[in-house]
Amino acid sequence: MPPLRILLFLLLTLSLLACGDKTDSGTCVSYWDLSREQRDSVDFARLHHYSINYNFQVTADSLCLSALPPGESELFASAVLPAIVYKKDRVVVAATMAVYDSVTHRREYYVKVARDQETMGWLSEPLLLRGVVPVDPISQFIHTFSNNYIFGFCVLVALSLLFCIYRFKKHQHIPFVHFQDINSMYPTLLCAFTAFIAVIYGTMRHFLPAVWEAWYFDPTLNPVGQPPILALFLTCTWIILILFIASLDEVFRQLSLSDAVAYLLGLGSVWFILYVLFSQTVRIYIGYPLFIAYICFSWRCYRRFHFSPYLCGRCGKPLHTLGRCPHCGTINS
Repeated sequence: MPPLRILLFLLLTLSLLACGDKTDSGTCVSYWDLSREQRDSVDFARLHHYSINYNFQVTADSLCLSALPPGESELFASAVLPAIVYKKDRVVVAATMAVYDSVTHRREYYVKVARDQETMGWLSEPLLLRGVVPVDPISQFIHTFSNNYIFGFCVLVALSLLFCIYRFKKHQHIPFVHFQDINSMYPTLLCAFTAFIAVIYGTMRHFLPAVWEAWYFDPTLNPVGQPPILALFLTCTWIILILFIASLDEVFRQLSLSDAVAYLLGLGSVWFILYVLFSQTVRIYIGYPLFIAYICFSWRCYRRFHFSPYLCGRCGKPLHTLGRCPHCGTINS
């Protein structure tokens, strides 16, 4: 199946994904019919996007849990030993408590978590969130990627440089997106959508943190029924996946294995650079004009390499200018 048909088929599948009705058919209970504790729990869930019975996995080396709630721990700290949970332990939220700090005049939240019936205790919410991650695979991927993307970027760039040095020593042609591109629109579209999704992600992360936090604690890959910016982000994520598959098909169809590896390493490096550049520069508003400039640059490069007014008289391959054909070596004049 040609890549364009694959793209159209997957887009149609995405448009029909998860169109079911999520309305609750049960009895609607009024907020004011709940008890005070239940209302506090509902309010906490709305503000913090997680609540009682929510599951976390510990990512810190260890977390020390106070056996007694705030206020009592200072009086009985010597009498009750704290509990400790370790990395990769799973804990569940058992209770929450708001404490007013008379020094900072702010309300601080404490969370009681439990690994089992013998290991449970309290700790402040900021300390908890720094040392845990939700158990959902999407949340764990977000957490892992956000903390390790610089390392992955450095490894990919190093591999690309080593491969380029090897090709230069062999005096071999190095295909590269935007500069020595293949005859396909998919790599250019992949880079353009990567830049766009990085702008959306940076905007959502720095200017709409509540939307990002709600998605982080309750992640989904379905754009239907989400806030507009999150729906746009998820839709672009699916489009990038489709474009990546189409790009792989085109690269291995048009290039030899050695050239395909060199091209994909360069494409991955560009992908990381675009993600880091645009997701970090939108917080100081520079990312928006940079994105427009990059789209203009991409379009100019695409026209340069993909609009060929000539054909080789021998092999029939498209040529950008008259002269020696890069495919068969024939001189065209």
